[in-house]
Amino acid sequence: MQDADYTQAVGFNLENETYGIDILNVSEIIKPINITFIPNTQDFVLGVINLRGKIIPTVDLNKKFFDKFKDITQDSRIIVVSMQENTVGFLVDNIKKIYNIDKESIENSPETVNENVQKYIKGVGKLDEALIILLDVDTILKEGGYKS
Repeated sequence: MQDADYTQAVGFNLENETYGIDILNVSEIIKPINITFIPNTQDFVLGVINLRGKIIPTVDLNKKFFDKFKDITQDSRIIVVSMQENTVGFLVDNIKKIYNIDKESIENSPETVNENVQKYIKGVGKLDEALIILLDVDTILKEGGYKS
């Protein structure tokens, strides 16, 4: 349960760093399933999955942020994220845990962060053991994935 002083985030790894998505945006977390390629999409869009009859586009966050594909392993997961009318699956390296982050410990992203990633960052949370980069799901979803 979230209260006014804390936010909860699903923590996951990309490129050996910890990222987080607000738990209120996460519908579920699944193991990778068959992904059907869709032509004429951006290269970070892996395709679509059929999740209990619902067709969900799936994005490789490593490719989107760092322009490199990583092999899907036993630890890989798809985080199914929903906001308003949009539902998307984000392929990540692995899930770490659910973090409770004191809202006062969240700061703006440093200016030195790569600008390809910067626009997707809502803030950086300080944890006892490390930092967690909090993603702005709304910005990621608004960008879409189709080539123009």
